Amino acid sequence: MEDSTPKTKEELAAERTKQLLRVVCICKGISLGKVLDALPGCETVQDVNRKAGTGTGGCRGERCGPRIKTLLQKYKEHAG
Repeated sequence: MEDSTPKTKEELAAERTKQLLRVVCICKGISLGKVLDALPGCETVQDVNRKAGTGTGGCRGERCGPRIKTLLQKYKEHAG
């Protein structure tokens, strides 16, 4: 069973921090936070890769590319 007790501001902040520290680019160890910071001004996954440093590891973006594409699409939907 899930605990339905409301979370404190500190607990919510800790959860948000954990989410932002999740690794998107496994090869280079680049976090979700860094990718999200790179999204403004980007039109393509390649633009994000240049700004965040993703897509340049051993897999050449095969693992992180689809996730970055989804993040970019969602960013554009909410920003536009």
